[in-house]
Amino acid sequence: MTTDLMYGLGRDFGRWSQGVALRWIALFLFLAFLALLAIGVTVLWRRGSSTPSGVGPGSDEALAALRLRYAKGEITRDEFLLTSQDLGSTEPAPEPPVET
Repeated sequence: MTTDLMYGLGRDFGRWSQGVALRWIALFLFLAFLALLAIGVTVLWRRGSSTPSGVGPGSDEALAALRLRYAKGEITRDEFLLTSQDLGSTEPAPEPPVET
């Protein structure tokens, strides 16, 4: 009878330990899922808060081309100021060139 009791406990203990192992695995998978979810939300949040490419100060191609034309002397300061305002520039106007 003692042998039957020990074997019975051994079988039950084996089942119990497998159940605990499966619970640990399930907990690990759940925590991994939560971590991936947190990473995904963070990436989407950062992507949504940044300015889209090509938009923002200093990144507009039309304003860059306008600055280049002004630097080359192809347009006057007044034309540059008027056109940059039309393009939505919020940068301060450049100082007029000093004539000597």
